Amino acid sequence: MASPETGPAPSTDARGAPANSRTEGPGHPDPTRAGQDGAPRERLRVGYGSWPSPMSIDEAVSAGVTVRELGSDGHQPFWVESTPDAQARLTLMTLRDRAAVEVSPAPSSVRSRVNEYGGGAWAARSTTVVWCDDTTGQVLARTGDQEPSAVSAPSERYRYGALELCPQLGIVIAVREEHSDFAITTTLVALPLPSPGAAPTSGLVIASGADFYADPAWNGDDLLAWIEWDQPAMPWDATRLVVAELTTADDSTAGSGLRVSSPLTVAGRIAAPREGVSVQHPHWAPDGSLVFTADASGWWTLYRWWPRSGQAPYRLSQQDGEEDQPMWQLGRQALAVSGGWVYHELRDQGVCWLARTPLAGGAVERIERFASVDAVVSAKDSVFALVGRADAPTAIVEVDDADRYGEAHIRVVRCPSLPPDPAITSIARPLTVTGRQGVVHSWYFAPHNDAVSAPEDELPPVILTVHGGPTGIATGSYDPEIAFWTSRGFAVVQVNYSGSAGFGRAYRERLRGQWGVAEVNDCIDVVDALIAEGLADPDRITIEGGSAGGFTVLACLTSSDRFAAGISRYGIGDLVALQTDTHKFEARYNDGLVGPWPTARALFEQRSPINHLDRLATPMLLFQGLDDRVVPPKQAEQMAQAVRARGLPVALVTFEGEGHGFRLPATRHRVLECELSFLGQLFGLAVPPGVDEVEVENL
Repeated sequence: MASPETGPAPSTDARGAPANSRTEGPGHPDPTRAGQDGAPRERLRVGYGSWPSPMSIDEAVSAGVTVRELGSDGHQPFWVESTPDAQARLTLMTLRDRAAVEVSPAPSSVRSRVNEYGGGAWAARSTTVVWCDDTTGQVLARTGDQEPSAVSAPSERYRYGALELCPQLGIVIAVREEHSDFAITTTLVALPLPSPGAAPTSGLVIASGADFYADPAWNGDDLLAWIEWDQPAMPWDATRLVVAELTTADDSTAGSGLRVSSPLTVAGRIAAPREGVSVQHPHWAPDGSLVFTADASGWWTLYRWWPRSGQAPYRLSQQDGEEDQPMWQLGRQALAVSGGWVYHELRDQGVCWLARTPLAGGAVERIERFASVDAVVSAKDSVFALVGRADAPTAIVEVDDADRYGEAHIRVVRCPSLPPDPAITSIARPLTVTGRQGVVHSWYFAPHNDAVSAPEDELPPVILTVHGGPTGIATGSYDPEIAFWTSRGFAVVQVNYSGSAGFGRAYRERLRGQWGVAEVNDCIDVVDALIAEGLADPDRITIEGGSAGGFTVLACLTSSDRFAAGISRYGIGDLVALQTDTHKFEARYNDGLVGPWPTARALFEQRSPINHLDRLATPMLLFQGLDDRVVPPKQAEQMAQAVRARGLPVALVTFEGEGHGFRLPATRHRVLECELSFLGQLFGLAVPPGVDEVEVENL
């Protein structure tokens, strides 16, 4: 049964449909709308899915300028922002006199490729900034307005990420990934900062032996903290927080006399993934204590530890709820300490808040609700957060708690994306379904366009989107590409299936050993609830997903007849092929999702959609980047050939220069264009003029 989430969300109507004061529910269109003079005017009546929309494909793509990797040099916030040009260059930005300015000059693009997902691509302290330059593969440094200079030597062998700048020691500490013909080795290294007469190096190894390292954090004196873990665990399964002494000889050149000694495991331990604790994101407080997150309670919550005290870390609050996210990328700033408070996210039953907890321990204070809180940093006396919102694009906001009542105030300081048009913006409403695996959380975006209504006896087509990971999360944030669909009369549903983040460890563990089963059941149960509640046309339901979400798309289509179309972006069709041809970070991920390899090979074959095409009866659209190192392109080619052989409608669209996830505006434009053409051809919908048709075989 479908029902609204608890929490401060808008109410639902009598049918349990997500209610929106600006959105009529399917089957209940408002045939009038107010004109500028306030008088009601007749709406254009058009069938769902064929609504004329003022949002073009170009607008949907260009509106989504991304902001990521928010951090601080202690005085000002810094962040990485995509440029709106054709190459989608990633540039490092900061604030000067309240205006956004570029720090990394063209043609430099700020991006790390460690673990393929990157992160921690820059660091700043005082007047020096360092970053990973994706155009050269080197780490670069810039002091003030000087020209950038090389920190690391040119090499295709090494990748760097999770940068930590230690200017007083004359070094940059980084996670280094070494690629040889036989293996990939991950270590922590120290790279000397540029100095006259010194050549760039590949770094001095200061920690090794673990399979992975992440997020080195220097206390500004003589201690270094970091996260490490070993396969088959993923970082959300079992990690260790290590603190070591970091010293250097006074008369040594930068990095040459560096010594790391007396490593101490502060939290976590070597354990089987199911029995471990995920410890993440160490952060040194101004008073010298170390704050981090751990999920020993079943939730990622805040802990504090005093060095050299002989005492164990202790939990700062007994609040249940997620105060961190899975560490898919390095360098995420998950918390900030300012004015005796620890600022962080709090996700309670899927509802996200910017929150703070007393550094001394105590009750969590909720500051303001957002769709997501992706990073929190302190700069001078201010706190900045990177937040997603339900009715506006992702933005950097400043938290000011300086009023005499101690209440926090929020103001936007950077939002480069175009503001949405309320007349065509559908606000996500939380929706829960009780299914075969238990409660399933999802977000529902109703069709919405103030200028159009649908016939009273018609139900909307639905696009069910499946997030990647699978240890990921759908947040219900505003997305111009969702508005592109809802303004045309589609409903969009985001499913947080079993295994999703944001709902505690037990919810994530529901997918252990059940990938290809549990989340498939969840998606089908959500569809059945939508049909039962009159929120979807049962003959026009599309399932769409990328990467792990693409696997779930293919698994659903080979095990259910609920869907009229499937769209897979760089999805996985053959788990055996993936297991034998994937990258290091996820090489043992499937041990937990399916079973230990190669012992469970039969189970891998059983769960692979490519082996069950005799059950497939659904048209498919497949997208694939030809430079993808996570999901090899041959997976999409094999799936397309198999669907083609079945005589089913199919289209395969590939992109040169794209990897795992599409970045270039031209690619994203073509993807949206192909999807619109594909669904228009399948469902007989009106397609705007100028849309280049995708060729669908066997149609």
